[in-house]
Amino acid sequence: MNRLILLACTLLLFFILTAFESEREGESIKQYAEDHAVQDVLDTVRSGDHADYHFSTSEDIRVGLFQPSWSYGEAFIDQESSDALEQTDEWYAVVYQDGKPVNVMAASKNENGKYAFMGIGFGQDLAVALDTAGTEAGKLVYEFPADAWFMIDEDSVHGLNKQAESVMGKGDWSLSRYMEYVHGRYSDPEVSMEHGQNTATGGAGLLPDQDEVERSGLLYVGLGILFIVGVLMTSRMKRKRSS
Repeated sequence: MNRLILLACTLLLFFILTAFESEREGESIKQYAEDHAVQDVLDTVRSGDHADYHFSTSEDIRVGLFQPSWSYGEAFIDQESSDALEQTDEWYAVVYQDGKPVNVMAASKNENGKYAFMGIGFGQDLAVALDTAGTEAGKLVYEFPADAWFMIDEDSVHGLNKQAESVMGKGDWSLSRYMEYVHGRYSDPEVSMEHGQNTATGGAGLLPDQDEVERSGLLYVGLGILFIVGVLMTSRMKRKRSS
């Protein structure tokens, strides 16, 4: 019976850990980019409304490197820390047609924990700006109410599209000035509630911490093992009593 209990626990752990490993493999944005991104763009290019996304019918498509978007943490809004930006699960990449930046596509995790196509059509001006800036220029932030995109580095903030320029003007802002703007716009809880949580977090909202999700999963694994052991031990005790 002890061997049976050990075997059951071993098998349960094997299946659970295999499931975790499969999920981790599916979480790679690089894998999505290599396997699906171009095809997802081609679906738009081949559609009847491709011109609405600034595409021609050419299928010479290339997708640039995906970069994550970032949201405002509470300490950033309160002007306590310029490092309090929180990475979201939304990734963005420039789409090139015939070698020119045409639009921007997005990918995010689906309910299975795998990255999938989220959308396209964020504007040619954003595509050109991201192409010029490069993927190492800073942290990409989207402000939903204003439909404004910003690039934040250690010392300054650059507006990436026309909506951002309507907020900042033509020049860059210092990081401290930008934090004052964010504080003035989002420090009032009533303003945040009026527009929804996404308003104050740069677009993606507050996401559950992945480590917490995994810890919760491991907790359920442990409970499952204890349950099985309990059932087997109870069965063993009943057999002893009846014998």
